[in-house]
Amino acid sequence: MHIKKFEIHHFKSFQHVTIQFNADINIFTGVNNSGKTTVLEAVALWHECFAKLLQRAKTNINEENATSYDKDDYVLGSTQIRYFPSDQLNSVRSSNFEDIYYKKDKQIPIQLVAELEHEDNHITIGFQIKSLNYTYDITLIDFQQFDFKKFNKFFKKLPQPLNIHYASPVAAIQLVEDFMTVPVIKDNILRREAVKALRNRLYLLYRNFNSSLFYEYLSNLNYVLYANQQQLVLQTVSDIQKDKRVIFTFTNQQDATEKDIALLGSGTLQIVEILLGLYQNDGQCDMSLILLDEPDSHIHRDIQRRLLEVISKFSATNQVLMTTHNEALIREAHPSQLFHLENKAINHYQPLQTTNLEKIIKPLNTKQTFKGIYPLQTNKIINAINPRNGLDFISAIEADKIIFVEGEDDAQYIYTLLQKAVLPQNKLQYVFWVLQGVDTIWKEIIQYKTVFEQIKNEKTLWEKSYLIIDRDFWNDAQIADLTVSLANSPIHLKTYSWTACTIESTLLTDHFRLATLLQKWLAITYQKNITTEELRTAIAKEYAQQGEVLRAKLAENKMIENLTFEQVKIKKLISTTKQLFVKELNPKGSLDLHDAKYNTVLREHIKTCFANQKHYKLMKKTEVALLFNAVLAPYEVVFEIEKDFISLLQLVDNTTWLAAWDFLRELC
Repeated sequence: MHIKKFEIHHFKSFQHVTIQFNADINIFTGVNNSGKTTVLEAVALWHECFAKLLQRAKTNINEENATSYDKDDYVLGSTQIRYFPSDQLNSVRSSNFEDIYYKKDKQIPIQLVAELEHEDNHITIGFQIKSLNYTYDITLIDFQQFDFKKFNKFFKKLPQPLNIHYASPVAAIQLVEDFMTVPVIKDNILRREAVKALRNRLYLLYRNFNSSLFYEYLSNLNYVLYANQQQLVLQTVSDIQKDKRVIFTFTNQQDATEKDIALLGSGTLQIVEILLGLYQNDGQCDMSLILLDEPDSHIHRDIQRRLLEVISKFSATNQVLMTTHNEALIREAHPSQLFHLENKAINHYQPLQTTNLEKIIKPLNTKQTFKGIYPLQTNKIINAINPRNGLDFISAIEADKIIFVEGEDDAQYIYTLLQKAVLPQNKLQYVFWVLQGVDTIWKEIIQYKTVFEQIKNEKTLWEKSYLIIDRDFWNDAQIADLTVSLANSPIHLKTYSWTACTIESTLLTDHFRLATLLQKWLAITYQKNITTEELRTAIAKEYAQQGEVLRAKLAENKMIENLTFEQVKIKKLISTTKQLFVKELNPKGSLDLHDAKYNTVLREHIKTCFANQKHYKLMKKTEVALLFNAVLAPYEVVFEIEKDFISLLQLVDNTTWLAAWDFLRELC
């Protein structure tokens, strides 16, 4: 069971925010004051409302126009139990009564609505919090219409179907801790003061559950802290039946002297606390929520990676919500786990994997040309949080594949397709190296090779490097010659190129699959129900018309003269490759725009493309955009290729995967 969708109305900095949660791990990033902690507090408050209002019905209700329930059924709230003094609200930290309301406006009530999902069953539970003389009036939204019969069937572990653990950064723990009852321990957790009961929680795991669980906990603890290269042992001789205080000590391989766990470092205590939260689900509840507020505080980068790995192991039984602005942790997370908050009062958030980054995050400086390491699809999020730094190169060292591409957009597009190439999930880590133009290949690639061959992490960086370039106006023989030259010469760089002119024009290589993809995109983005056949017919028509326009355009001598430069460029590139990049060549210096040989090769290529109806080998991004807008014009949809192309790729599945992309599977 998990929260599928969560709506926050009029709470703190959020006026109306909706979040589509993952069932397992949800990591919220963003600059300071963007609302990361507010999300956790809203979920914690929703759970607190649930716990405060839950009670057994004292009588049967069978009124007309109201959902019935029987005596002893569980219900949420009544006319008697709804008013709570401000100091009884534990989930939210605020100094003043009105601080929890949007812009401190107490006249508009807070609403927190969760849609829960279990297998194929759904239930929506929302709470409203009004202000009444410095008392919070908490009620179930639409109480009179709520289906309590469904409610009692949906939850199997009533009266405590939900378990929650809210962990904040830990710098130190109390030096003395008395034994506590289980209700007191849970109250500390709800008050976001779980660290005050840290020893008690360790004791519960040590004594009340079977011993193997505690040793499993220690095993995970040592893996996260030391990658199993060292051993930290926690032990206790305290007995709740005899002692007042609970004492836990530790020893390690370096020092066998027992010391109180309060003497552990802040980073170690942080891991001890977080892992305890993961073990709180003892099977006695339907859903367990783990809320981690900046768990990466005090933690080394390698430990963060292993911590995220262990958290993933527990995601089947725990729904994890985590906040961070730590660049290293963001790099370790899969994009499907990441949410980027934008400090907006009204917004709808989805995981990064299903979100068009270009729509939600503006580049830092759109006038600057990006060149260099583009680590992951998260790069724009990292830029928004922190400028690029040395961790980029560390990412390259640790990546499974390094892919050289011409532009930043290519990195985004290729990464998206690489995630679609393997189902259910591509777990390889990629780093993209943006060259900013194909000219850089012969100008700089030899320097990259020289450096990359000297840096090794299992493999040298060069051994896991690949190149993907646009075809542009080069013919099949030229592309084959280039890829063979780069792969077989001492350069040893595996090279790929699209079967179309550019990656955008690959969509035109299969009209049926493109129509299927467009139909899905229109339905999801614009709620327009257009048949695939109608779209396929329109694509075929516009493809033919755009081909004629392009044919006329390419027939002009001036256009041919300009494009001849492309032929000279690849000739020099192939020649230079075969010479092992001994010297840097500049084709412009020796370019003759009227060179008959290259002019003839180009004209033959163009003629062959049109004869075989392969216009896509000649259509650049601008021509693709024109075709799409012509196809979509009858539906009053404008296709902005700079931002909409990636939203199309994000909808690709097995039914819309193109043969033109098959070579990407070699990189998975």
